[in-house]
Amino acid sequence: MARAQFQGIGAITVWMIVFVALWLTATVFLVIFYTGHEELVSENQRLATANDKLISQAEQSSITLIGNARPSKQGGPTVVGILEGNRADTAFLASGNEADDAATIRAKRDQLVQIIQDDGFVPDPDSYFDLSFYEGMSTLYEGFKAENALRRAAEDRAAELDTRVASLIELNETQKSDFDARAKEFADDLVRIQEERDTSIAQRDAAVAELQREFEERRVQADAELTRERQDKATLEGNLAELRDRFRAQQQRFGGVLAGPDDLATAREPDGYVLTAIPGDEVVYIDLGREDNLTLGLQFSVYSSRLGIPADGQAKAQIEVVSISRSSAECKIVRLGENELVLEGDLVANPVFDPSRQLSFVVIGEFDLDYDGMSDPTGTAVVDAMVTGWGGAVTTDLTALTDFVILGGAPARPRAIGEASREQTERFEATQRAWENYHAAVATARSLSVPIMTQEVFLNFLGF
Repeated sequence: MARAQFQGIGAITVWMIVFVALWLTATVFLVIFYTGHEELVSENQRLATANDKLISQAEQSSITLIGNARPSKQGGPTVVGILEGNRADTAFLASGNEADDAATIRAKRDQLVQIIQDDGFVPDPDSYFDLSFYEGMSTLYEGFKAENALRRAAEDRAAELDTRVASLIELNETQKSDFDARAKEFADDLVRIQEERDTSIAQRDAAVAELQREFEERRVQADAELTRERQDKATLEGNLAELRDRFRAQQQRFGGVLAGPDDLATAREPDGYVLTAIPGDEVVYIDLGREDNLTLGLQFSVYSSRLGIPADGQAKAQIEVVSISRSSAECKIVRLGENELVLEGDLVANPVFDPSRQLSFVVIGEFDLDYDGMSDPTGTAVVDAMVTGWGGAVTTDLTALTDFVILGGAPARPRAIGEASREQTERFEATQRAWENYHAAVATARSLSVPIMTQEVFLNFLGF
């Protein structure tokens, strides 16, 4: 029992000692822990203060890369290293140089904006100030897209134009081939035509040479014949002058009542002759000029020197004076008979023209100038104008000094009427007087040997 008590007291004591020891140990550890905790709290506050100086809570939560930071003892990367690496990357993206800081990058940006503003290519250069890298890239990309769209549209248009150009080139080649083929045909035709032309010219030259030879032979022959005719004409004119002198002497002996030896002898006397004439040329020259009182517009009938001037006045050509010299004149052929030629030596005459004096004319009767079978009311006035227009004088007095009588048709002889009104009677008497005057004038002209030209002969002499 005593051993049991001892054993019981000992266990309690042991447990008490153990408890006390544990309490003391816990107390010591508690004191030590409390003291360390205070130090940790102080250090934590110090570190928190230092951390606030580096980064705020909002900034810390936005930077996810801090979580990758490692102590430098563990080989890093440290927060500063990470930040420096990101700064270098950002600087490289912004300016292309990792060493550039924010001020340098901004200075480069401002310099570039100034260049954009100075160049004047951008419509609104001020919009590039304070522009971020992303916004700048976005603006650049949008501009690139627009330019690319324009470029593609231009390329499509260029491709379309290339297609059209190729089509046009192909068409042009086809047309060129056709043109070359036609040009070759034309060239061949031209060569053939040239050869034919050369052959024709050779044949023509040969024919012309033959004609010239024949013409020269005929001209020599004609000159010989003309010389003979002129000699014969001179002989006949001498004989004619002698006969006229004898006739005038006889006429004076018989009181001037003898008729002339030839019809219209004075009208058939030529006023001149052709000096120069080239067959086929419309210009001829005559031996009358300013000293012969020639006037511009005066017309002459042309007659053969061999045949002379016929009694009916029918001429082979009509010429008009266009230029006057002292002793010659240039004339233009205004009418030429069929198969007729104006030759050198041909006679020219106008019954109204006289180089030495003004001829006098008496116009009698009625004239049908349009040949419609009826007398023209103005026929007498027209004939008067023809005479005065060529330089002659129209008179009403028929005397021995009258050069020519131009005789129209006789007025109709009125029929006798019974009882009639005064007006009818006066008209009958006027018609009767006209008929009587006409026949009396014709008788007087014949008795005075005044040359008489009918309407047809007068117009023939004037070339109408």
